Amino acid sequence: EAILELKETSFKELYESEYKKEVDEQVKHQKFISDCQIDTDMELLFPDNYISNISERIRLYRELDNTETEEKLKEFELQLKDRFGEIPEQTNELMNIVRLRWMAVDLGFEKIILKNNKMVAYFVADQESLYYKSPVFSKVLDFVQKNPKLIKIKEVNNKLTMTMQKIESVKKAIDILQNIINHEKL
Repeated sequence: EAILELKETSFKELYESEYKKEVDEQVKHQKFISDCQIDTDMELLFPDNYISNISERIRLYRELDNTETEEKLKEFELQLKDRFGEIPEQTNELMNIVRLRWMAVDLGFEKIILKNNKMVAYFVADQESLYYKSPVFSKVLDFVQKNPKLIKIKEVNNKLTMTMQKIESVKKAIDILQNIINHEKL
């Protein structure tokens, strides 16, 4: 009891910095969301003329959705080429959506809307989340500050969003998120 009392009184400053270091370390390596929902008006699919069997297409959609690493995604891509031939553009973009989703999770985006050549990314909804004190969020803010003409952040109905114009493809969206991750200016 005496030690706890000393930690809370006489040595409070010492233990606050120790606690802050622990929290900072946890925040650095924490994923703040587990998945990102992506809504788009782009054509992302296995075309009927590429994979004619409906049950096979559904199985492949599930397999793609459960893919968790770039290595596994490359294997999936090779299997498609081996079985069905050259991969159509809509299918390439579908596989890029998986990459975009991984990057969005890493950056703390709960949802991304890709419509009308615009990308809107929704940040972690819980405003009390440690995400907003994390290096990841700082990196996103820094990127926005370096590109004020291209990117806007706003809050509507207690939801923080980041909007970017001229996003014509999933590949372009990936490039933007990659620039954020790499701390590069557009």
